[in-house]
Order: sequence, then structure tokens, then C-alpha cells
Amino acid sequence: MPDDVPSDVLAVLRQLFEETETALRDGEFETARQTIGTAETVGRNKLPGGELRGQVCHGCGEVTVALEPDDGVDADVAAEYVRAMAQRLDGTTG
Repeated sequence: MPDDVPSDVLAVLRQLFEETETALRDGEFETARQTIGTAETVGRNKLPGGELRGQVCHGCGEVTVALEPDDGVDADVAAEYVRAMAQRLDGTTG
């Protein structure tokens, strides 16, 4: 099954998404940028090729765009993407 992902990779991604959401809620946008960047790296390097990896990488990219200071930070959009990615992981076997 393509969505079979090692449980340690899922755990790391869940933790990073949780840390990102907490940082967004606390207004710590630099921390959110760092944690979502790490999540994107983990997704790109550790998830098997396929739909889940594409969704995680896309979502992380959208969060990064929402957190660009030049465009004005859109924390609500960033948080929605983070929650959606976390929910997607919940439906994944590991």
C-alpha cells in the first residue's frame, strides 16, 4: 500500500505539525517557519513517493507562503493547512 509509512516518520511529522500550530497560535512566526520547513524536508526525504508526499510537500509550501512577512502573515490560512495535513496523517497507516 503506498500510504504505508514508517511509524517514526509519522510521529515526527505529527510533532512538527503540532509545534507549528502552537507557534502560529502564539504568534511565533519564525518558529512556525522553521518547524514547517523541517516538516517539508522530512516529507520530501522520508515519505514514499505518492499522494501523501505530494500533499505534505504542497501543504508545507502553502504554509511557507502564508508566513512570508513581505505579503503580510496569514496565520489563519497557515493553521488551516497545518490542521489539514495533520488530519491526513491520521488516516495513514504506519
